[in-house]
Amino acid sequence: MERGSAVTGRRATAARAGWVALVVVLGGCAIEYAPPDEPRARMAPDADTTLVLAELRSYYRDFSDRNWTLFADHFWSGATITTVWQPPGADAPRVTTTTIPEFVAAAPEGPGSRALFEESMLHARIRRTGGLAQAWVRYHARFGDPGDVREWEGVDAFTLLEHHGRWRIVSLAFQGEGGGP
Repeated sequence: MERGSAVTGRRATAARAGWVALVVVLGGCAIEYAPPDEPRARMAPDADTTLVLAELRSYYRDFSDRNWTLFADHFWSGATITTVWQPPGADAPRVTTTTIPEFVAAAPEGPGSRALFEESMLHARIRRTGGLAQAWVRYHARFGDPGDVREWEGVDAFTLLEHHGRWRIVSLAFQGEGGGP
């Protein structure tokens, strides 16, 4: 009987140690930190990130439709589009920043120059604090003429501001991958 009592005692001790380890591990997984005086940027979809997402969906629709008036309306005055690009005749790629009116004026030579242009949002990660939001969007693009269509993916990094209930883009930086601009 002593032997059975010792085994039972060891099992109970091992079980208690296992529960303690589980509580410590689970307790460590639940720890979060947010400074007490700063609002936490929201990652989960809520009413405000849903509005940002709706603005981005509308942006991609108007961009793909090449409706340059509606496209420009997605941006606050003074907004910019920035990327690394090698202009024709340039020796090397360079960082190029364009205002929205400049982009729209050049659109017939870019996205408007072929029969097909479409850019669609694959997924977005949105962080929002108050009236400021940042969105990292993975996109898929198609560009060309029937029988000669290039496809690529890339990342659009948006900064948006909300004013009087309207979200608009302040800046867009983008980088294409796999043959895209």
